[in-house]
Amino acid sequence: MENLSRRSLMAALAGTGLIVGVSRPAAAFTEQTGDARLEALRDNACGGSTNHRQLVDEVERVLGDKYSADQKRAVIATMTCPICGCPLGAF
Repeated sequence: MENLSRRSLMAALAGTGLIVGVSRPAAAFTEQTGDARLEALRDNACGGSTNHRQLVDEVERVLGDKYSADQKRAVIATMTCPICGCPLGAF
């Protein structure tokens, strides 16, 4: 058997690790859509639909007549509820 250099050994081990790493799917994060239970939990967290509508109304009041309805919708679409983090663009 030949003497293996440290460099050859490390290259062989790295190649083996690459093959093992590629052969199985990644199991990090998965994206899930909201179901009825999740929506109910969010609604209970901050009173959801009622409080969200009040926040949207307040933003529209603060923006006043200086902005068009499309501009107001664009601003509201970027906002989230400070309590539960739900987007306010849907209200």
